[in-house]
Amino acid sequence: PAKSWFFIYVCPMLTLTPILHRDQLCIAIQGKLPAVAFKSVSNFPDRKYSKTHGCYYVRYSKESLARLHAALLECDSVRLEGFQDNYEVTNSGLVKTCVTIPAAYEEKLIRMRYSKATVDNYLIQFRKFLEYIYPAHSEEITEKHIHDYLHYLIQNKRVSISTQNQAINSIKFYLEQVMEGERRVYYAERPRKEWKLPTVLSEPEIRALFFHTENVKHRAIMFLLYSAGLRMSELLGLKWTDIDVDRKMIYVRSAKGMKDRVTVLSDIANQYLQFYREQYDPKHWVFEGSPGVQYSPRSVNSIIKRNAFRAGIEKKVSAHTLRHSFATHLLEGGRDVGYIAALLGDES
Repeated sequence: PAKSWFFIYVCPMLTLTPILHRDQLCIAIQGKLPAVAFKSVSNFPDRKYSKTHGCYYVRYSKESLARLHAALLECDSVRLEGFQDNYEVTNSGLVKTCVTIPAAYEEKLIRMRYSKATVDNYLIQFRKFLEYIYPAHSEEITEKHIHDYLHYLIQNKRVSISTQNQAINSIKFYLEQVMEGERRVYYAERPRKEWKLPTVLSEPEIRALFFHTENVKHRAIMFLLYSAGLRMSELLGLKWTDIDVDRKMIYVRSAKGMKDRVTVLSDIANQYLQFYREQYDPKHWVFEGSPGVQYSPRSVNSIIKRNAFRAGIEKKVSAHTLRHSFATHLLEGGRDVGYIAALLGDES
């Protein structure tokens, strides 16, 4: 007898999920789009494609989600996944979340004398973790939450090794220091650390950078970073009482590791520092954005990048580049490695 074959067409399942794209809540359309569904999505207002997430997406609103869901239901199977009530979306599309970090978390960081940069970073990373595990609260953190989150950071967000370690540190701090739990290994699995050569400017590039920097305040900032080998936080934390003109020294207070140290104040850096002080008359901090307020790290890196572009420097330049260049030029000039490490405040 002749055999009869029956072919059953199974519609592919599409999924609508929430994603954060450039700090905005969006609706991701996950799954392979058949022709009819693709036409429906293509005609949807504000539809865009993300290479990062590998899918089409639209800006989130309850109305957009309902319309998109209805449009796709007409041509394919579609499900909603992950949309919860923990998001509040402003008129500009920026996302506010309802998760709150326990007050004890920040208090403990401050009591243990962590730097402001570290405090801010831990708060950011721990908030992202709490947003991921919502509606579970911080008191309900499980081993699976941590494993799933680290997998999400690596596979979905494709974060750097440094960011991955920062996320681990923020969670460990809460569990070990705030909750005073025992140390566990499962959330401390760390990736192998990357070892990259730092970007270093040649001496002609340093001269070109300073030559193309016209603002006296900006020159003073860059001369101190380069000629004293300062970290960004150390530069912005300087007060006028830390500048010893007579002894040609700069006192760096509570640097990395809560250690004080002394570094050099070059004659040319001091000259620009005095020119700058006469023109701007800063009161408390050596470098102020507005009276009595520290200059911001973003502003420092911005002026360095802008003037590097003017100087025709194609390397990726930041405040830390000037510190590395300072150390390298001293080494090339025959200075002792121990002496350089002492100036930089590095243990090795």
